[in-house]
Amino acid sequence: MMKSCDEEKPFQPHHSLNEKRKDERETWQNERETFLSALGAVVGLGNIWRFPYITYQYGGGAFLIPYVLFALCCGIPMFFLETSLGQYTRINAIDAWNIIPIMKGVGIGAVFLAMYFSLYYITVMAWALNYFYHTLRTTDLPWTRCDNWFNTNSCITYHQAMEMNVTGLFGKENKTLPIVEFWNNFVLRKSDSGLESIGEMDNWPMVICMFVAWAIIYFCLWRGTKWTGKIIYFTSLFPYLILLVLLVKGCTLPGALSGIQFYLKPNITQLARAEVWVHAASQVCYSYAICFACLITYGSYSDFNSNCYKRTFYLSAACSGTSFIAGFSVFAVLGNMAQVMGVDVKDVVKSGPGLAFLTYPNALSLMPAPQFWNACFFLMLILLAVDSQFCALEGLLCVFCDKFDWARKNRELFVGVICGTMFLFGLLFVTPGGIYIFEIFNTYAVGGITLLWLVLWQSIAIGWVYGSRRYYYIVEKMIGYLPSPYMDVCFRFVTPAATIFVLVFYFFDYEPLTVDGYEYPLWANMFGWVLCMSSFLCVPGWAIFEMYRGKGSLAERYHNACKSRISVPEFSTKKTMIVLSSSHPTPLI
Repeated sequence: MMKSCDEEKPFQPHHSLNEKRKDERETWQNERETFLSALGAVVGLGNIWRFPYITYQYGGGAFLIPYVLFALCCGIPMFFLETSLGQYTRINAIDAWNIIPIMKGVGIGAVFLAMYFSLYYITVMAWALNYFYHTLRTTDLPWTRCDNWFNTNSCITYHQAMEMNVTGLFGKENKTLPIVEFWNNFVLRKSDSGLESIGEMDNWPMVICMFVAWAIIYFCLWRGTKWTGKIIYFTSLFPYLILLVLLVKGCTLPGALSGIQFYLKPNITQLARAEVWVHAASQVCYSYAICFACLITYGSYSDFNSNCYKRTFYLSAACSGTSFIAGFSVFAVLGNMAQVMGVDVKDVVKSGPGLAFLTYPNALSLMPAPQFWNACFFLMLILLAVDSQFCALEGLLCVFCDKFDWARKNRELFVGVICGTMFLFGLLFVTPGGIYIFEIFNTYAVGGITLLWLVLWQSIAIGWVYGSRRYYYIVEKMIGYLPSPYMDVCFRFVTPAATIFVLVFYFFDYEPLTVDGYEYPLWANMFGWVLCMSSFLCVPGWAIFEMYRGKGSLAERYHNACKSRISVPEFSTKKTMIVLSSSHPTPLI
């Protein structure tokens, strides 16, 4: 660690909020809540649900190489940047960027992402609620039988497949497992004609589950941090118990080794595909909750002198470690399914959002008391979804509560209006064509390109426009010492270079969206790009607006647009013997 240059009295920032508002700022009750809230933000569905299916879809072990690289050069530095920025400014994800007003578009873009994320991601929670309901029975689970109304003549149970010589049976004779038919024909009730026939709102079990999901989120959020802080003790820790059970059971199944080998053995040829790098980078952002407004918001609820630097490394290790362990659990089960079905691991199921809903229940259904273990697993998914959902939604709500007294004073009503509105829009995702709309949001609205674009500009904002050394001095005022040069190098060089590389690679290798052989029509891809651009253009759009409303020459307007509107401590360095005023826009780099 770099040692502090001097000892001074603790510095507290002042910003545009009036003193009464600042005194009323909600905070976590203690350091445990601070840590667990951040743990809930970074350990969620992105680790247990999204990471395994993205890894399976993009080459198994080959995907882990860019994932680890991006975790080191983007994930850890940007997590630290956002949490420390929120902790210092103690304000929402948009106004926090008043530290560099010309870059305020980064915060606006992040709020758009949080809105899109909250709108479509809760569908996963609704799926989990549907499964959880069906575990509350004493009879056989519906995804272990072939005599349900949604089953077809191609259905063959898992136990029948294990007893038979089924090599080629699932390919040539088009046989399917009941878990696959439960997912496609009961949960999704998927349209065969894609977006051309979205269908009617007749999937009432999913409509009810969507309503229950939003009701749970409402009651988690309506009381603010005092209530949320208590929930996270359970929602953050319980999933690790279930994950441990899944890991042990999965690794002891016959054929598990072949799945683990597929997971760990990289196919280097996959690295020539741009989408592998894009999805690896986006998965890091998903897992670390970067650019979703929640890290700045949660940081703003922390004590001013909380050690956000040390916490960054603990949470980063927990985040990537959880994803890695979840991958072991899923691929062990995939290896077992491959042996039972007589196919290669890569051909067991079609990769996609349903992978976790196809693999985990299979493994748990082979255990004694399968209803109990399946109930525990889907309860875990629900809790992870709650963590992910209220983290993103809290980042969105905080913007309005900081801006408008009515929203802050009538939080229960305001949260109810937001949740109710999003529920109505979210009903699109439970129609027969809902899964196709889900993929548009997953690929474009909250896709890797938008996330990387915002990561690029926020690293440039702190590393170059404000100056990473000046920012280090702010961090020192909070934690008492200067961070290591690793963050400085990432802010200025490594993170911008990595994101530019992937963005350029992607645009040269771009292909329209295709899912499970279904090619999305032109209008659907265009709609996706509109959603993407709504966040993408916030950065240049706001910068142009700041320059336009300024006065004086172009240089003077830029100078003023870079001046901090939040008081910052005077910066001094023995190396250059320069003292910068609190609003000096010139970065010291």
